[in-house]
Amino acid sequence: MRYRPQRYHCPHCKWDFARRKKRCCPGCGTLLLIVSDMLSDVQLTELRSFWMWDPLKEKWDFIRDWEEHKVEAMRKFEEYVFGRGGALGQEKKTYLPLPRGLQ
Repeated sequence: MRYRPQRYHCPHCKWDFARRKKRCCPGCGTLLLIVSDMLSDVQLTELRSFWMWDPLKEKWDFIRDWEEHKVEAMRKFEEYVFGRGGALGQEKKTYLPLPRGLQ
């Protein structure tokens, strides 16, 4: 899985480039964020909308509203965790039988 693309293709102007200078497309100046950019929640809230690299889909996703995106992501995460039959750390414990030497 790649956390950043090997070559960048700007989703706005379709420019193909190898280096992302100052987190922006050199052609049109569109803000392109990847996982390693390490921006705080406050900074992302100030930006509000931006393009973010999705390593699973290997494409750029447009985040229209950061606050909405956060709420939706938490809902999906909770749905995933609780949909498996319990919360993290609350799984049903199963014990294996003791080996014959320890019985």
